[in-house]
Amino acid sequence: MPQVPTEALREYAEGLFVKAGTPGDIATALVGSLILADQSGHPSHGVIRVPRYLEYIDTGRAVADGRPEIIKQTATSALVDGHLGFGQFTAAFATQTAIDLAKESGIAIVGCIRCNHTGRIGQWAEQAADQGMILFGAVGGPIGLASAPFGGLGRALSTNPLTAAAPGGDHAPLIMDFATTATAEGKIQVARAKGAHLPPGQALNKHGEPTTAPAEFYDGGMLLPFGGHKGYALGLLAEVLASSLTGAGDSHDTPLMGFTIIAIDPGIFRSVADYGADADSVYERVESVPPAPGFDGVMIPGEPERRSRAAHAERGIELAEATIQFLRDEGKRLGVDSAALG
Repeated sequence: MPQVPTEALREYAEGLFVKAGTPGDIATALVGSLILADQSGHPSHGVIRVPRYLEYIDTGRAVADGRPEIIKQTATSALVDGHLGFGQFTAAFATQTAIDLAKESGIAIVGCIRCNHTGRIGQWAEQAADQGMILFGAVGGPIGLASAPFGGLGRALSTNPLTAAAPGGDHAPLIMDFATTATAEGKIQVARAKGAHLPPGQALNKHGEPTTAPAEFYDGGMLLPFGGHKGYALGLLAEVLASSLTGAGDSHDTPLMGFTIIAIDPGIFRSVADYGADADSVYERVESVPPAPGFDGVMIPGEPERRSRAAHAERGIELAEATIQFLRDEGKRLGVDSAALG
């Protein structure tokens, strides 16, 4: 696939959002998050999302200049209203709020309502780990339904992802981030843009038959939960924690995804040094296991993304031709020169 120089792509995408009414600081944070997703090996949450986010502005689902606000707070909790702004901007604010409260009280929970799509939620786990904090997060809500419940034939849940961070002492942190469906919907977008098929076992068509065609998913098909009843149970839990608990599903007559974050100070029960030493020993024990056939070695969750970012340091962002054309079309509509895209 073609590569677009990273900084040129960043400037172009920021220009699109600014033209659409997004303040510069929000556009910078939003595009930075999208590019980081591409660099981390998750193009499903990268700049492929730009046209859809611009559509959100046009349809009123997203408020270009919406900023998060704490509307309820205690010593160990906060509820954040994203005011329909971009989810990445709200998620970063809410995550930092949870971290700051947990530093004071040992543990804290923060919920988000009206926050729109929060992007690659592993970024918010990384934000916590960078500050030495443990984090657990869940996204879910009664919108963007894509997944059939276990044993059912019809869309009832979204992809409802979970994320977590567990820093070590000297070791790099564990960073967990995955949809509770067999694949993220964004990965189907990427496959469609590439003209590729999906792996078997991820989706059904509208008749309930297994399919590997992205078009059939968008024509009334549905995703399957990963791991059968186990992924289904986690998906339900994600929606209850992120939406039922926060009220995101019925907030201000605008049902959107909710995001709930729990931050924990690793020194809550013992010294941080003792925690870090024990966590390191766990990670090192797992990594010391000999690799199975076909593998180079055991990795801690989060390591593939770190390696991908290191590899991207010397190259641009790979984009399908269809994605580049979508971006050009948005530039023409908004009056932004697309020459930087090649």
